[in-house]
Amino acid sequence: MGGYSAHVEILDSKMPTEDTVQHLFDIQVKPSMMDELVAEMRKDGDLTRLEVIRSKNGHVYGFAESSRCTVCKEVAKSRCFLTSVSVSSKENALWTLLGSDESFKDLTRALDRHRIPVEIRLKKELEDTDLLTTRQEQILSIAFERGYFDFPKKRGLKELAAETGIKASTLDEILRRGQKKVLGEYLTRRSLLHRDES
Repeated sequence: MGGYSAHVEILDSKMPTEDTVQHLFDIQVKPSMMDELVAEMRKDGDLTRLEVIRSKNGHVYGFAESSRCTVCKEVAKSRCFLTSVSVSSKENALWTLLGSDESFKDLTRALDRHRIPVEIRLKKELEDTDLLTTRQEQILSIAFERGYFDFPKKRGLKELAAETGIKASTLDEILRRGQKKVLGEYLTRRSLLHRDES
């Protein structure tokens, strides 16, 4: 993506043919940079098809198809699942993948065969404590939609508790635990991205 720094959330990926990879994505970038970013993406010779929708808050949602991205093809063929990509330059990207030890080894061997350099920045076991529970995700989503996190707040804790039918003390605990997990994940990703840029 040229000289742009952006976070790309991969919403879905598939490989309809041996030579084609398709991604449904959400790119987060400064709103002032959206038009330039999309124009730069349209010039990218690796993309054979691109459809985008720009939001007002700095998100570019879209569909991209590529027939020349070797990394994309190898990830799609592997038993790993791509969840996001943080791009700091055309040459450097931080890919977040889910998979078993064996699937990671297979993927790194495949990339090595193509002489694509790989550096593993962080590897950890996936634990239940790393993810939001369904309940935490639902409550955080409701709180976000109702303006609980706005400044000034559109809904206070007591109002939100009345709307959800959850005791205020219980709701406060759910929100705090959910926020801690989301913030922890965000800060981990940001620290890895900053290390990549330095």
